[in-house]
Amino acid sequence: MTTPTSVAATTAVLPAPVSTPGCRDCVGRSAERIASYRAGDPHALYEADRAAAANGPSAHVHYAARGDQYVVVQPYDGEAR
Repeated sequence: MTTPTSVAATTAVLPAPVSTPGCRDCVGRSAERIASYRAGDPHALYEADRAAAANGPSAHVHYAARGDQYVVVQPYDGEAR
């Protein structure tokens, strides 16, 4: 029997500018962290994709090796919010 786990989402603002090698949407822009999900949870990527879709066309998911998590980010132009 397995114990159900909840998908823990956290919110925070990332420092500006975000340095995400290989992400064409974030390069040189600030980004707001919408949520993060533990990658060890089998539903984490699905939940992260849903959160990104609910936050508009520029929101998307990054994988963060530090912390082993999927992070939903919303890039924006301008100064940190």
